[in-house]
Amino acid sequence: MADFLSSNTMLMLERSMDFGWTKQSALLDNIVNADTPNYKAKYVTFEEALRSSLQLSNVGERPVASMRSVLKTAAPKVRTADDESARMDGNGVNVAEQQIEMVRNTFQLQHVYNAINSDMGRLLMAIRGQ
Repeated sequence: MADFLSSNTMLMLERSMDFGWTKQSALLDNIVNADTPNYKAKYVTFEEALRSSLQLSNVGERPVASMRSVLKTAAPKVRTADDESARMDGNGVNVAEQQIEMVRNTFQLQHVYNAINSDMGRLLMAIRGQ
């Protein structure tokens, strides 16, 4: 039996943090390179990869992989938008779009941090016997 700190919930929160930080890094790279000729915007995917892994693991009568193994192997993927070019110099970065996405990603990360903080608060309360 898994303990609280290594539960599927905590593992999913950990993967969500990895995704959020990877996405934040890609967004920052995009904004920094907004004036670089021929720079193609990066984007990060995670939900689609996780969803397809979960669907593949549950094919047939017996699940091929457990939820835990799927979560452990799930990783965000950084891709390049090769077919997008917003300007004559071949740069594919829309700064306003990237900034809006960064704000959205910041709110998602804040939600993950609040969930972890809440879980740790309950654990601390249980340890103290309150």
